[in-house]
Amino acid sequence: MEENIEPADKTDQVQKTVTDIETVDQNPDFVIPTITSSGSSGLKRSYNVQAKLKKILWLVLAVGIFWSGYQLAVYQSDRSNSFSLPHFDVRPGYCDNPTFYQVDNCQSYTPPGSCRGGCVISDEPVVYLYPTRAENIHVKEDYVTGFSKTVPQYDATSGWSVRAQPNGLLKNLSDGKTYPYLVWEGQPASLKFNMTKGFVVAGSETKTFLDRQLQLVGLNQSETNTFISYWLPKMSGNPYNLIHFAGSEYTDYSDLRISPKPDSELRVYMAFKPLQNSVKAIPQSFQAFHRSGFTAVEWGGAELPANYPN
Repeated sequence: MEENIEPADKTDQVQKTVTDIETVDQNPDFVIPTITSSGSSGLKRSYNVQAKLKKILWLVLAVGIFWSGYQLAVYQSDRSNSFSLPHFDVRPGYCDNPTFYQVDNCQSYTPPGSCRGGCVISDEPVVYLYPTRAENIHVKEDYVTGFSKTVPQYDATSGWSVRAQPNGLLKNLSDGKTYPYLVWEGQPASLKFNMTKGFVVAGSETKTFLDRQLQLVGLNQSETNTFISYWLPKMSGNPYNLIHFAGSEYTDYSDLRISPKPDSELRVYMAFKPLQNSVKAIPQSFQAFHRSGFTAVEWGGAELPANYPN
């Protein structure tokens, strides 16, 4: 029978084990750990927790990288940089210089200025009243987000109460002062305009365009002059302006109620955005407006940021 010879390293390992056992035996305070089935489960749970923590850390790192890239993309997009990373705009109401936009919550604004999204400030709408004879008239305007200013002071319960003359002069019954029209400005609201329809006009030609187009829409010369004197300084310095005259896009958010009810009523609302270059737009057309009997006229508008979508 052949004799089995252990390799030298195997023999040394056995000897070391015997020595360790003797050492432990001589030390009564030393406890040899044992692995039971429950201990094995505990080790497994510990390993699973560590694995989950690693996954969470990787997820946090991935989200951080994504958010950093997204912020860079938004920064570039806001500033119209030629290079921009693809991204989703998830901001509910972010404004660089608030005057406009996106939201269901449009309350955190400090006008004037502009921002991204869909919130718009209805700027300086005015209401003219032309009764056939002097009479008291009550006007209520319910705007979706309320007013930031009114002239004369608007009463939240009764609105405006004035003594109107056929020439349009209005005596406010609460303060006794006379006004040419009623003025209000809206808090930011989520108004959406179809800017594919309208007119692209060079800034230098804006006055001529408005003078002609507003009278086609239905304003008289005095109303047109007042409109132009307010809006032209905001438009003439732009290379181009994309001008859109809104209908239900505006009136659905602003309920104008006048008592007694006018025989004819015209509401003109212009939304425009500045352009660096000319673009194509579908020209708008309008039905002729005929003034008959007691006539009420309102005009207003909004300046949209340059990155408002067409």
